[in-house]
Amino acid sequence: MNDVTRMTERDEVLFAFHQAYDRPTAENIVEWVRRYPQFADDIRAHAAVAWDWATQAQEAEQPLDETMSARAYSQALNIIYSSEPASAPNESLHANRTFQQMQAAIGKETYVLAREIDVDRSVLHDLFNGWMLPPIRGRLVAAVVRLFNATLEEFNFALDSALQAPRLGHAKSSQIPSVVSRPCDDIIRESSMSDDRKSYWLGED
Repeated sequence: MNDVTRMTERDEVLFAFHQAYDRPTAENIVEWVRRYPQFADDIRAHAAVAWDWATQAQEAEQPLDETMSARAYSQALNIIYSSEPASAPNESLHANRTFQQMQAAIGKETYVLAREIDVDRSVLHDLFNGWMLPPIRGRLVAAVVRLFNATLEEFNFALDSALQAPRLGHAKSSQIPSVVSRPCDDIIRESSMSDDRKSYWLGED
């Protein structure tokens, strides 16, 4: 199977999954991963996006307080995480985690983490979703490492995982979601932060 054919098949599978479930359960994800193991990471990533869309639609209809929003987000992460195969017994318990698994471990939503380090939510959102192209600014790396009480090795693994399987972006119901990646500096400059905060995150210690 050539690359073009594989990409076409992947898009067809993801679109069918997108149409089948608004809020896919762990069982739904496992079933589709079993049917299409070659697209396992893409299916899990799309499931996360589906939950994000559903949560945003619910918030638009009826505003949620931070506790309820955090619970919904945690529930989504737990569903995605529980659908993933268990690690081998001799595999490190912490070194091989994605950003989403690190978030699930501390139970904090992206906007909460962004507020803790005073950065625009979109910056962390793009980083965690695999839409931020390296090199990543040192101050941002250091801040994320502190947030998750992680090591640089763990950060690099999570970044590589995100870049290799970026989450799909928003799309209309008749279109397949797409991925739009941008350099780290561009994401920071185009954020809604003040010029001072942009300068800080673009600076080097």
